[in-house]
Order: sequence, then structure tokens, then C-alpha cells
Amino acid sequence: MLPLLVTPAFAHEGLHHHPHGVEFGWLTAALVGSIVGGGVVYAALRRRK
Repeated sequence: MLPLLVTPAFAHEGLHHHPHGVEFGWLTAALVGSIVGGGVVYAALRRRK
């Protein structure tokens, strides 16, 4: 999942002037999404037992 989120930042690197800002934005969003998603799944699994 992570590589799919990061790929767009590298795909059009020549079109914008701040590639690092976009890359870190994607990485941060992916990281936060993974943590939140993992927490939700973990809580749901614990509640079912």
C-alpha cells in the first residue's frame, strides 16, 4: 500500500518546484493513515472477542 501512495510524488517530479514537500506530504499521510487504520482494525478485532 505504501509504495502506491508514494509513487505519484516521484512520477511528476519535473513538473513542480518543491518535490520534497510533496514527497514528505505523501509519506506523512501514508504513515498517519497506516497508524489510524491499524488502530481501528485492532480495536474492532478486540471488540469482537
